Amino acid sequence: MKFRRMSTISLDPRLNLQAIKNPPNQHGVVLEEIEGLLRVHKDGNIERPPIIPSVPSTLALPHGVTAKDVVIEKFTNLWARIYVPSHPGNLPVLVYFHGGGFCVGSASWSCYHDFLANLACKASCVIISVNYRLAPENRLPAAYDDGFKTLKWVKQQALSEPSEQRWWLSRCSLSSLFIVGDSAGANIAYNVTTQLVPCDPSSLRPLSLKGTILIQPFFGGEARTWSEKYATQPPTSAL
Repeated sequence: MKFRRMSTISLDPRLNLQAIKNPPNQHGVVLEEIEGLLRVHKDGNIERPPIIPSVPSTLALPHGVTAKDVVIEKFTNLWARIYVPSHPGNLPVLVYFHGGGFCVGSASWSCYHDFLANLACKASCVIISVNYRLAPENRLPAAYDDGFKTLKWVKQQALSEPSEQRWWLSRCSLSSLFIVGDSAGANIAYNVTTQLVPCDPSSLRPLSLKGTILIQPFFGGEARTWSEKYATQPPTSAL
């Protein structure tokens, strides 16, 4: 069995990794493992222990914020959680990609749900939080493709007839679009942006990209750096 490392993800310091470290094995030999986060079994099963709870879109929203999940592409199970505050006027749009080393994480994780719901309220913006495909089942560039598909989907929604499913569009200023992500999600945001740069601006209308925001971005290669190999890490670090 091989052990892998991944980019940094912040875990709740109260989390007891030992409790989820060795659950009953129902899928045979473990071929690869990121301890406490991910197991790849010989039978092809991918196991992700519940290190952070997933929550429904309606849970504990700030006053005036509405959130709903929408399907972007059924075939690949690509979906997003959209947050819309009650602030007046048309609002800037943030397309957000969560972190998790490309291997774990979800738009439904409680930490992202809380953060983005409050961000939508305090920053007066509409947020589209993308639940992109994860590795190792879907290796890169699958996540990059999902990010670009999401932007194409937003454009298609904007050009379609109004409907109850597009309730959020009436609050959006699509001429003020920002692509945002943290950690591995920032890497995705960067790569999606690079796909947009060569495009003719007229082909993106009514979308107009105003900026890309990278929060603690992860950029790395296949070879580990000296600090990744030898620097002392805290118990909850995934490095």
